[in-house]
Amino acid sequence: MSGPDPKDSNGNIIPPSAVPDNKVLHPLFGTYTRTETYNVTGQKPGVTYHLHAEAFLDDPVAKTWTVSKVARITEQHSVNPHIHKTTSQVHKVKAKVSFKEAATALAEFEKQCKDKPHTFKVLFPDAPAMDFTHFKAFTEREGYVFDAEGMPHARPNARALPLGCIFNQEDVDSANKNAARPDDEYNNAGPASRSPGTHFILEQFTRAAHSQDFNTATSGLRVLNILDRFVDQIEQAHKKMQEYCQKYEQLGQGDLITEAEKTLKMAESSIAQLKAYGVDTTQFSSFLQQCQITCHILHAEGLYDLMNKGKGDFDSNEALFKTRVNSALEAYKKIDDSDEGMKLLKNMIVQTPAPSVPATIGKFVDGYKEQRKGYEPRPPMPKPTIGQQRFKP
Repeated sequence: MSGPDPKDSNGNIIPPSAVPDNKVLHPLFGTYTRTETYNVTGQKPGVTYHLHAEAFLDDPVAKTWTVSKVARITEQHSVNPHIHKTTSQVHKVKAKVSFKEAATALAEFEKQCKDKPHTFKVLFPDAPAMDFTHFKAFTEREGYVFDAEGMPHARPNARALPLGCIFNQEDVDSANKNAARPDDEYNNAGPASRSPGTHFILEQFTRAAHSQDFNTATSGLRVLNILDRFVDQIEQAHKKMQEYCQKYEQLGQGDLITEAEKTLKMAESSIAQLKAYGVDTTQFSSFLQQCQITCHILHAEGLYDLMNKGKGDFDSNEALFKTRVNSALEAYKKIDDSDEGMKLLKNMIVQTPAPSVPATIGKFVDGYKEQRKGYEPRPPMPKPTIGQQRFKP
């Protein structure tokens, strides 16, 4: 008997083509990617038609994507040739599909355009100038490699090629150069797969800093400052959790967990500020909530181990242990209120030999710091004056 149909975060049934399998890697570093832009020839005089395809994550829970074609049409005024009207038209190609299917759709679109160079003329910025915004580099960074036909395949390992395909060496070299997925993330079960997308939000700020108005750009700087503070708060709490795990057998170390909880409480204010600036904080709020639950679990695990070893005052430790377990269960209900989830959490606490901080928290902090190194917001580009044209340097 088959199980129930998988559903997205809105309760809608996910089509079979979008259900992840072991050949689909979920992106770790971004939620938006696109093709080059093409000038479509053969338009009537005074009309320019620019076309590209793009894909974006449409459901962070189901990990599904939407693919669209975007046409930017500029028409010259019939009387005054110096006046132009520009409109954008968006046509949805696919929705609620896996990342592999979305990347394949972009590859097919660009292949079709390149097969008709007289009709579709590529504009700048071209793929190399687009860096990881372009779908090929974006997809390679996520652990995929493109075959000789230009179609993407998830690599089974950072150094291995998928079976049953033919690959040009230049594509293998490109994939090796751009790959950033850690070795333990090739099965979608590593710590980075479960941490919020710090890379996503930095890419969002990059776009904000290049927008056309000063206020948006300076707001981006302020938001980034708040995010820096949020990550620092997570890091400080992480250190306290680690210290507790190292020292809990010395007795009287519960204050380390209390200090971690106080820092995480301050992180709630940082998230509230981020939200006030219009940032989607859903993943960050969920991550923070899980960090808070982790504090309850670590303390409970430590107390249980002390009772098991006959260390400290048993009655006092037992009472505090039960309080911590109940607090963990109450907080966990907000994420999973099923009987199975409650049972699993309780069993996990008493089956763990010693408290240990989940690797996801450290991965989140390290991932943010690594991405933050190379991020420097730039002022908005000036609008070109009449008669100016932009050329690739």
